[in-house]
Amino acid sequence: MTSEICVMNRHSLVLAADSAATVSRWENGKKEERYFKGSNKIFQLSNSEPVGIMIYDSADLQRIPWEIIVKTFRSELASKSFQSVREYGLQFLSFIEQHRGLFPAAYLDELFIENVDQIMIRFLNMINEDDTVTSAAPDEGAVIEAKRVALENYLVITRTFPLVPPLTQEDFDAAKAKHLARLEVEAETNLNLFSNSAPLDKISLVELGLEALFRRPEIFLSQTGIVIAGYGTHDFFPSYVEFSCMGFVGGRLCAAEKGDHAITQRDSGFFKAFATTAMADTFTMGFGPDVFNLVRSHLRDVLRDFAGKLGANPQNLADLVDDAVSTHADKWTADVFERHGRPLRRVIGSLPTDELAELAETLVMLESLKEKVTSPSESVGGPIDVAIITKHEGFVWAKRKLYFDPKLNSRFFLRQQADHRRSVETANGPEQ
Repeated sequence: MTSEICVMNRHSLVLAADSAATVSRWENGKKEERYFKGSNKIFQLSNSEPVGIMIYDSADLQRIPWEIIVKTFRSELASKSFQSVREYGLQFLSFIEQHRGLFPAAYLDELFIENVDQIMIRFLNMINEDDTVTSAAPDEGAVIEAKRVALENYLVITRTFPLVPPLTQEDFDAAKAKHLARLEVEAETNLNLFSNSAPLDKISLVELGLEALFRRPEIFLSQTGIVIAGYGTHDFFPSYVEFSCMGFVGGRLCAAEKGDHAITQRDSGFFKAFATTAMADTFTMGFGPDVFNLVRSHLRDVLRDFAGKLGANPQNLADLVDDAVSTHADKWTADVFERHGRPLRRVIGSLPTDELAELAETLVMLESLKEKVTSPSESVGGPIDVAIITKHEGFVWAKRKLYFDPKLNSRFFLRQQADHRRSVETANGPEQ
């Protein structure tokens, strides 16, 4: 996880992020995660345009670091520009899907086999732990039959979900035809290793793995949040667009837009937290999600207890309690927003750029401190990077960590200046 902030008003947009990164992988059907501090999550998306990108949740896209992907895109984008921030985002996703240097076809095939293989292992472990299977022991025949029924049930349930866009039935059929022989071998091995050589239908197991990957990739693939922020060439005020990227399924990139916001003449200020948001929610709303859930839970218990003491036990008591809890939550959260959220938005709308940057950094710092004292994983932490984007000054760093000493690397900055000059010259075109 991570903590990231986007704050914007009519003057500028600020991105702030911590440096903790999560690297996830599946091993024998179990998810393994490692946390590192020192990761870069904010990048300039264009050398010549006021657009940035912020990454959260996963540090890589199927083992390819996001930093490499972003910087390769920036280099190949050169001086090209787009009218809106959304167009930059769509172009970025299209670049990833089509880039066979970063994601060769052979590598994508191996990833596909690996993903389906891990899904089959996960389902076999779930089948082994199914209540109908454990209760059938020690009768070996009954256990095998219970496993067979559980496998078929999982397949039926999985098929009730729709294919996740942009995946189609044609994509599914093509992938199955291409990889079926290899997947049958993997299924046979998995049945021997993880199901005590139970004579289950390996074709059904392969079908389950394929259907699950195409219909529920959000469960079986690591997701990455992508925030594209700044100004398109036709924008006068900043905006952002958020995408969720789950990675490749075969040769298709599974990604979807999650949200967006644009500052307008009528909307002067906006604030959005990504990934770990508890402290930011508390600051902006006056309460966090944990408090909200506790209030609802305790009120529900109190109302049920109160009804019992009154001797009231109507058939629709549960519905009445739920309605009362929802009405109460709507009223008190609306009042809190009027006292905290709305005034904060008005203040954000009038903050100068430097104070906007301080606000974003402080909120990330508070989240980092909370994680440090409450969470053993410390999935938020490390140095905080802060970037400011304005329409005319472009993308500038207010605070940035470096893994090297700038005093010893003057040539690096000279190369950066030369690259920037070339980008500007290319964007402006030759003099007439």
